[in-house]
Amino acid sequence: MSAIYSLLKPFLRKVTAKKSAMTGEDFVRQAENIQKRSYSFPEISGYEKQEITAAECRCVVYSKRDSDHSRAIVYYAGGGYIRYQFPNKNSIRHYIDETGCDLWIPFYPLYPRNDMYDGVRFGYELHRKMLEKYAPEKIVWLGFSAGAVLVMGLGRHIAHEKFELPMPGAIVAFSVFNLYTSPESLERMNALKDKDVVMGGELQKQFREFYDPDGAVPKHIAGCAAEDDYSGFPPTLLGFGGDEMMSGDAPDFEAAFRRCGMKDYKIHIEPDTFHSYPVFTFTPEGRRGERQVIDYIKEKIKAE
Repeated sequence: MSAIYSLLKPFLRKVTAKKSAMTGEDFVRQAENIQKRSYSFPEISGYEKQEITAAECRCVVYSKRDSDHSRAIVYYAGGGYIRYQFPNKNSIRHYIDETGCDLWIPFYPLYPRNDMYDGVRFGYELHRKMLEKYAPEKIVWLGFSAGAVLVMGLGRHIAHEKFELPMPGAIVAFSVFNLYTSPESLERMNALKDKDVVMGGELQKQFREFYDPDGAVPKHIAGCAAEDDYSGFPPTLLGFGGDEMMSGDAPDFEAAFRRCGMKDYKIHIEPDTFHSYPVFTFTPEGRRGERQVIDYIKEKIKAE
């Protein structure tokens, strides 16, 4: 555990305590206030930046000026479906320079105007568009937190749609959560409640209340690791911080991957580490996590 993480823990506990006391109405108000902000992306010397519209949503695409544009990472940011936690300049450079990929950063639909299914439908149409430019095996979906929920739901949706579109070459999802949880996973999650200084609280109760109050989200989108179908999934890396409650679902994912015959997957739990840790590269944990993600992508999406 780094000194930075140790110093941040008391502050994070206070924030998490407030979040745990939120109602659904509080959550909607918070989302609406946050979404009044605008997002801008910097020009980076030596890199091209394009802004395009895909499936009625904005996407920012970075690439090296001398790139052959044959490979792509689609970076689905976290942010609880109410905001975006986009990569910083250094991370943008690292992902592009070290993998040789173009980096697509989509503004996928957010709650409360949209639900989880809308996010997956957007990702489906974005994938269709990207297949006009890239071979499927040269595309990586990278998601953190809510973005991880989206990419795993998107993979299940492709299977649900009988593989009308091919899967990408690899999926990387850190700190994924589901709206449905087995009793065994819930017990493991509750045992981590006091260690989790980022999420905490009655996660499963809040997730269902916040993201699917009417029960309208299809089950294959909402997710239940113990029951979902992962047949046909590409190479997949799931990552969790050892201190986060979501890591309690890891054994159910492991069992499901085996049940569905997945041959190429990795589930990694980083000890003494927090939710979505590779995003927060101002910490040693975050820098190690980003290195882990990049190495995995380089292994799975090789240059010709």
